[in-house]
Amino acid sequence: MDDLREVIARGISEAKGGEAYPFLAKADAALAAIKQAGFVVVPAEPTEAMVEAYYELCDLGGDLTAPDEGCKVRRAYRAMIEASNAPT
Repeated sequence: MDDLREVIARGISEAKGGEAYPFLAKADAALAAIKQAGFVVVPAEPTEAMVEAYYELCDLGGDLTAPDEGCKVRRAYRAMIEASNAPT
């Protein structure tokens, strides 16, 4: 997974036709503004650490290497992401 600030910097630089490096400070400012506004940016698919955190929080235990163990968590996560993008 790419570093989000680098993704943002690349996007800014492509819009301006240049290198991403000079835009890292602007990417940091954009991420800070997003956070200050009460939003967070999350990956479209949950990371293993996110799934593990869910299991720990809910005290579910289980074998996360089993094929369907984290399936419900991942399906629920994707549903929440999709709902966040739905028009209101």
